[in-house]
Amino acid sequence: MKSPKPVNLTPPAEIRAAGWEAEARDDDGHLMTTHAPFSSDAEALRYLRESLDEGWTVTIFPKGSAR
Repeated sequence: MKSPKPVNLTPPAEIRAAGWEAEARDDDGHLMTTHAPFSSDAEALRYLRESLDEGWTVTIFPKGSAR
């Protein structure tokens, strides 16, 4: 890998502590996207579907678990 961007190497614990509700990572574990708290179930489903279509692994953190 050549010159990875530091944000792509952020561990899940830091993403969760920063208040993000979800993250998607590629097969190598690099952070691809994050998502603020979802406003609806439909929005969460759309994020999940789009991320899975890219082949990424999605983690949705439990509400109230940050910090």
